[in-house]
Amino acid sequence: MSKNVDLNEIREQIAKYVDWALDRKIPLPELQAVFRGVKRTLSARNGEGLKTKLNSEFDLDKLSELKGKLDELLKSHILFDDKLISVYYETDVEENKKSLLEFFKNNLSAFPEDEAEYHPVEHIELSDSVSIFQFSIVREISVRDILNPDDLIESISEEYQQLIGIKKIPLACYDLVICDTEKNYVVVAMDLASVLSRSDLNLAYINFNNYLEKSIGIKLANPCDFFPKIQELYDEKSKENGVTEIVFMTPHGTTHNEKLRGNQKDLRDATYHNEGTKAVRNEKVDGKLLGNDITPYRISMRYYFDDKNLDTSLKSSYQAINTSNGSHLHEAYIYGTRNIDDLNFILDKLT
Repeated sequence: MSKNVDLNEIREQIAKYVDWALDRKIPLPELQAVFRGVKRTLSARNGEGLKTKLNSEFDLDKLSELKGKLDELLKSHILFDDKLISVYYETDVEENKKSLLEFFKNNLSAFPEDEAEYHPVEHIELSDSVSIFQFSIVREISVRDILNPDDLIESISEEYQQLIGIKKIPLACYDLVICDTEKNYVVVAMDLASVLSRSDLNLAYINFNNYLEKSIGIKLANPCDFFPKIQELYDEKSKENGVTEIVFMTPHGTTHNEKLRGNQKDLRDATYHNEGTKAVRNEKVDGKLLGNDITPYRISMRYYFDDKNLDTSLKSSYQAINTSNGSHLHEAYIYGTRNIDDLNFILDKLT
């Protein structure tokens, strides 16, 4: 009886992990690889299939191993992956860390009545120099859903063949502050950057920084300006990296948005990109080169490793590059990062 109870409980927990992972947009192939790594017959074509396979598994050790690996996957994703980050070097890292430690000491067990308010969740010491301060908040995200006309009243179902609705679903987000007293930086990281809309992400970023200032007394200023890195990343060409998306403007004011196609690894090698940029650079008047070039203002870069890929995106805008006081960009998107070494690798490329 005890073993049956244990099996059912662990199956339920694994099923919750699967739902949680899919809500956080962890790629299905990564989930499948975890299941397959524990036992090949546990893998399936989709999330529901993965959960269904659990009912035919009676090996408690295998289920426990699977639960542990999914727990590791989720923790690494929550701490480092799918984030919008700002980086601060011109700040007193020790003083900020001290303020955060004091706040967590006094408030860690205090949960707000409203889940839509911030509360501290966990303080993690990764090393003698690196500390992570994790905060939780529940945000509502908009999800498109195809409705079944048969479920609606007859006057509507007869008139439409397909209906699409927008529903709000609550999602737990874990925003972070990372302090590194050795490398002397503070990183503010907003969770689920690819899941939240740009407007929701901007609002969340403002609210989190206001919370840090008003509740903890941390006022961060002078974040790194990533805008100059857009051109630098475009020019940084090697076998280990590739541009996956770029938006640029030509000297004539035309904007181009290009994305990687098919199995290519770098759109800078693509014919459509090469021919277009070559035409701009070779433009002449009276036989003389004009010295024209493209002006990239948005770029996504991928770094290829044997066991994974790391991605970063810098997303400025057409309006930003035409402002009178110059172009600035203080946020970067990071994907695929699962530990502090991955984060520092990306930071080395951006700062």
